[in-house]
Amino acid sequence: MKGLDTSILLDILEGAPGTKELLHRLHGEELATTELNLLELEYLVARGPERHRGSRRDAISRLRRKITVLPVDARSVEACSHHLGKGAEAAPPHVCAMMGALESAGCAELLTRDPPLAIGKWKVQVKRIQLRHTK
Repeated sequence: MKGLDTSILLDILEGAPGTKELLHRLHGEELATTELNLLELEYLVARGPERHRGSRRDAISRLRRKITVLPVDARSVEACSHHLGKGAEAAPPHVCAMMGALESAGCAELLTRDPPLAIGKWKVQVKRIQLRHTK
């Protein structure tokens, strides 16, 4: 299972250059994200222009149906707690909870465009990728 961070989900929703190629490479893989990542997307929609909110929420709903959405539940909190005191406490609590959800579900890798955080040592490998083609 490959996890998709909010930055990658945004690129997919916006049809950014490189997303088709990424999705083609990931064909056959189970793709997942967490409820926290979808909450971040909803938050961005709410802060954006009102005239686009309906269509953007619809896009998030379609995305939700196409990938596995992992809950932040007792298992993910337990996985997160296991890493506290080992570097995970340097990350914001929502990042630790997201990583706990991914780890407790057996996710092997998290794909992101964001700079790496000092989040401790997890079973989930965080892989920073660049999708946008620069000239």
